[in-house]
Amino acid sequence: MNEWRNWPSMTSKPYRHSWADMSEDLPVDVLPCSNDEYFPPEPSREQLAIMALADREIERQRTKFGMSRRNFVRTAAATAIGFWAIDAVRQGDWGNYGWAHNTATTDACDLEWDGKVGVESLNNLPGEFIFDVQSHHVDPDGMWRVTNPAIHAFFAAIWPQSSAATGGEPGVREDGSIRGGGAGEVDPIQNLSRYHYLKELYLDSATTATVLSCVPTSPDTDNPLPLAEAALTVNTVNHLARSKRAVMHAFVMPNRGSAGNSSPHVKPLHLDEELELMMHRAELYPDILRGWKTYCAWGDVPYTSGWTLDTDTGMAFLEQVLEVHRQHPNIPPVVATHKGFALPGFDQRAAQPRDIGPAARAYPGVRFLVYHSGYDTGDKQKPYPGDDKATSSANKVDALIKSLRENNWDASRFRKRGKKFGNVPNVWAELGSVWRSVMHDPDQAAHLLGKLITHVGPKRIAWGTDSLWYGSPQAEIVALRRFEFSDKAKEFYGLPYGLEGDVEDPTRKASKPKRTIRNGILGRNAARAYNFDPDKRFHDISCDRVQQLKDNDYITDHGTQREGAPLATHKAPGARTRREVWDSIWGSPWSP
Repeated sequence: MNEWRNWPSMTSKPYRHSWADMSEDLPVDVLPCSNDEYFPPEPSREQLAIMALADREIERQRTKFGMSRRNFVRTAAATAIGFWAIDAVRQGDWGNYGWAHNTATTDACDLEWDGKVGVESLNNLPGEFIFDVQSHHVDPDGMWRVTNPAIHAFFAAIWPQSSAATGGEPGVREDGSIRGGGAGEVDPIQNLSRYHYLKELYLDSATTATVLSCVPTSPDTDNPLPLAEAALTVNTVNHLARSKRAVMHAFVMPNRGSAGNSSPHVKPLHLDEELELMMHRAELYPDILRGWKTYCAWGDVPYTSGWTLDTDTGMAFLEQVLEVHRQHPNIPPVVATHKGFALPGFDQRAAQPRDIGPAARAYPGVRFLVYHSGYDTGDKQKPYPGDDKATSSANKVDALIKSLRENNWDASRFRKRGKKFGNVPNVWAELGSVWRSVMHDPDQAAHLLGKLITHVGPKRIAWGTDSLWYGSPQAEIVALRRFEFSDKAKEFYGLPYGLEGDVEDPTRKASKPKRTIRNGILGRNAARAYNFDPDKRFHDISCDRVQQLKDNDYITDHGTQREGAPLATHKAPGARTRREVWDSIWGSPWSP
């Protein structure tokens, strides 16, 4: 009667599940990984050393916890080890993740010395309103896979969950297991679906609310996420949660029909149609549309048909942004514009943030969210070099700062009497893909944040992650929660309390958690741009159905080192090398 207990040993084949095992990858992945907009650089020796050290400590600590690797890597303790490893290898002069006092005396992680239990939580910490203003997914079953083969190939090659990153082309192995689905789907594009968007942002991270943004394609029928599908996602999120957690952008291409003519005074053929579409979409989606997404460097003809915000075309677009807001006051005059990372085919001049300063000064009623803050790969973060050495015509964070300064529109021009820090009235520097690119190096992280706080303003840094392209953004959230300026950096940037300084006056310590610079960056700053009341919205969200699900069924061991999400996908599966990108573009049979 008990023969079934010995069934595996009585068969010629070992027992196997009908589904793939959960990933055992490290929770803090600092190796280069591409979104849609650049070739990933080679990993540095330090990045490889961080991953190797974290892997060793994961194995050592999981035995102390009495847990399997696949369970332990999903715990708060494992995430803490990842940031310990960064500090142990980098030992930064300008910043750290809270372990700096420990790294000089031991090469092993002692979690009891951490003093930061709870910062890895999948729930919000006191004062937090985590508002991700750059999030993405695609419609895997959309017509774009037939009508827009070029961008389909690009998705399959460069964007995460690509076949290069998930084990080759989808299929079934001889033993019956599935290959080509590192995150679980046979068709890799399915890993960028609405389902994964809801799960990885709202359950597998502490994200409170999101802006669902779009990619550069027009007309809308060719877009990987048509506006109607984006609206369905936003409405699905809000319906399931029974609160308002999501809003969206609509894509605008004012230069459509320019036929490669980038002259500032030549009117693109379809400009009027694009402006009319803005008003039409505002009428269709007045409750969930909250801004406009532009890619100035994207055009009909590769490399030559970009546009800028300070040309006739740009000014016609900005006038329409204000007109839509006048007729639909619920839709704030927000322009989220891509500056920095340069896609193949981009007009590189238009990807530079040179036009932000003049446009922001000429249109103070428009709120400019500068996606990526002008950053590109190879832009190693150092102190701002000074106006005599910086140029606004480059894909750099320093170029954004120089654009503001050369137009007398940087934060120093808006300091209140007696205050050391000011804020640009209508420009937000957004961190999507940028924070992930520098968080492996606390010195670079310190300079990125320090100079943006100084020159754009402590209230003008916006949180964005580019998820789903990197999977769940939880590690990036924890990185900002943990990050500390060194004493050297505090003195250099005039921030005596670091990110715990008051967002209204960084020279004073914040009296409440919601007033810290840290929590301003994580979402409260951008909430102002989108006319959100973060306290009211957080109150509604804190007891909605998503939060109930996380508290009651999804998260285990709340507030302890064992806290985790046992069902977390736990992948950052973007293309890791330039060769993977090109091999997939030219060799994949899964692209039309």
